[in-house]
Amino acid sequence: MVTRSQAGNAKLLKDQSALLKDSVDDFYAGVEAKAIEIAVRIRTLVHNTSSSHAFLATIDPNYRNLDIYRRTPPNPKVIFAIPAGIQMSGDGTAKFIRDDFSSPQHELVTLEQWWSEEYLVIGNVRSSKKDVVLDVANKDGGAHVDPNVPERHAAASEPPFLFGVNDNFKQPNLARVTVAQAGNELLDYIERHFSAQLA
Repeated sequence: MVTRSQAGNAKLLKDQSALLKDSVDDFYAGVEAKAIEIAVRIRTLVHNTSSSHAFLATIDPNYRNLDIYRRTPPNPKVIFAIPAGIQMSGDGTAKFIRDDFSSPQHELVTLEQWWSEEYLVIGNVRSSKKDVVLDVANKDGGAHVDPNVPERHAAASEPPFLFGVNDNFKQPNLARVTVAQAGNELLDYIERHFSAQLA
């Protein structure tokens, strides 16, 4: 086995970042299935397991302590929160709004907090971004499609409610929008902290 060069790692980071950006752009253009690809990219970049390391750790071992934007999580007493902007038109078309991190509802936290703290709240089911991203990546076709999924993933993918106007209602996939939002936040993080490797 041979260790990759710094130039080789920089090229792979450019590739991963470009793939993530394309998928995030497509999601917000209306292709919700791109959330599966976003989840795979996030998992590759930030997730450690007993047998593999997050790719960002090969570039900066301190990557989990660098700051990243997120929407401020709901109060622990809240029993339901959609952590994304949603716009409904009269014909039933739903559009998720892409964050630009300029509003006061955003905060900078370490990537470790961003990844592991509770974020999505649906009744008594509370999930971190790690939970949501790995569920989408590992259960919805990023690695394979699994017929059995955790309760939290079922609640996020098929929440027990509809929203809409003029008798046009939609069941939003909160898992997918949370993944897309995480991908958008991670793109900003990579651009701010790894600009030298992206140049």
